Amino acid sequence: MSTTTTTRDDRRAARLANPDRLPFGRLLAWAGAGLSAGCNFIVLGYLTLYATDTLHLQPATIGTIIALGTLANAVFGFVAAWIVDRSPETRWGKARPYELAVPLLWLATGFLFAVPGSAGTGAKIAWISVVFLVIKAIAAPLLGANDILYMARAFPNRMVYAKVQTRAGIFTALGAVIVSASLPVMLNLAGKSPQGWTTVIGGYAVVLGILGLSRGLFVDEKFKVEAGEEQVTVADMVAAVRSNRWIWVVFLMLLASQAMVGANVGGYYFRYVVGNLGLQGLLAPFGLVLLPLLLVVPVLMKRLPVSQIILGGALFGMIGGGINLIAGASLPLLVVGALFTAMGALPVSYLTAVLVLDLATYNESLGHRRLESTLGAIVGIAGSIGAAIAAQTVGAVMQSTGYDGKLAQQSEVATLAIRLMYGLSFLLGFAVIAACMFFFMRFEKRILPTAQATVAELRHRHGLTASGALDTNADGIVQPGEVSLPPLTTSAQGLPTHADPAHATGPVRMPDDEK
Repeated sequence: MSTTTTTRDDRRAARLANPDRLPFGRLLAWAGAGLSAGCNFIVLGYLTLYATDTLHLQPATIGTIIALGTLANAVFGFVAAWIVDRSPETRWGKARPYELAVPLLWLATGFLFAVPGSAGTGAKIAWISVVFLVIKAIAAPLLGANDILYMARAFPNRMVYAKVQTRAGIFTALGAVIVSASLPVMLNLAGKSPQGWTTVIGGYAVVLGILGLSRGLFVDEKFKVEAGEEQVTVADMVAAVRSNRWIWVVFLMLLASQAMVGANVGGYYFRYVVGNLGLQGLLAPFGLVLLPLLLVVPVLMKRLPVSQIILGGALFGMIGGGINLIAGASLPLLVVGALFTAMGALPVSYLTAVLVLDLATYNESLGHRRLESTLGAIVGIAGSIGAAIAAQTVGAVMQSTGYDGKLAQQSEVATLAIRLMYGLSFLLGFAVIAACMFFFMRFEKRILPTAQATVAELRHRHGLTASGALDTNADGIVQPGEVSLPPLTTSAQGLPTHADPAHATGPVRMPDDEK
């Protein structure tokens, strides 16, 4: 055997023996589930338009249904986590069996958009309410709850977790662009026909449902670890949250962020102001073509507090909201507005988990438990509340202005309301985010450095390691290079957001973390 062949074989053996190795096939299979979930978020963004214009339900009615379903998602997220945490070991593993929620998710989504046009109003409301609840209270919570435990049982260590998050996030983002660009075009061709909408959504449901099964079919559980949720008492939670007022600043920030996403005015805007729903697909890519800008964030993190980076993005988002407010039917202005709002939304989606982990470090410095999962859950609930408030508000405003989905063109008052909501939702949302981060800078500049130093001393003294999935070198501090790309998707109007808003902080805690 030649020296060249031996060297090549040695290199291959070294790659296979590398504990941080992530096989491409395994990554691809894992990414399919995230892509499927992200695209489901996009599809559900058109539910209000379908309900009002195709089923002729009142805007306030569908707004209430979506608000209640969104809040149920937040509540049942805790129930699903409890179920997954206490599940028995099976021949397929502990977390993997819950991938069966993928076909349930897409089967329910297909049924959600398959309401018979001839059904009575009461039957339509009951149909949508029940099916939407199945999605939000059963399928989506189970998939969100099993994700972290499944990752820890499928991959060996933190470095691989970070690779999975970032590289799978890229696939999710690319898939989201394809779906969010093509779906409005197909729905525009369907017009307001119930059968047309059922056919279009059904086709997407079949393809994305099959794609979503890739993780459960091809990624097995190789590592036997238990769930990493902290076993905490109510007293632990109350003490930590009571002394950590800063979590409520992040709470308000994410509430505003998800309220912008949950407003879902874009479909109405393009149908009745621009005059063509299909043109909404032009905005979809702009939320994610800016992803390379995230490469700049680690550099900025070395120079600026995270809150200042988010605040700067929010100022861009406010500019975008102002442009949307005056854009009318001008596509060039709408494109520019989409670029600015995307620049505002990306830092929030990318860096929220870092804020939560810094707050957990603050808890620890005060002598409390870190409670990453509890803090993350609080922030996740904020997102659900924000989306629910937005859905309810939009429905009430549209109904009060005389919106009628049966009409080909809305009245001047209803059209003006759509225009104002489209621009103001961004303008006001980003203004709240900017105000929150301006206030939060006091914590990052005056309090966090002391807290980190205290925690570092405590850890060194007791020989403890860090907790938090992002902290790949386990030093107790999230470094700029450790922040991975979250699974991003786009809202109906091209706004980049987390693919699972109820878990927007990402895996802040993993099963192998110190308790």
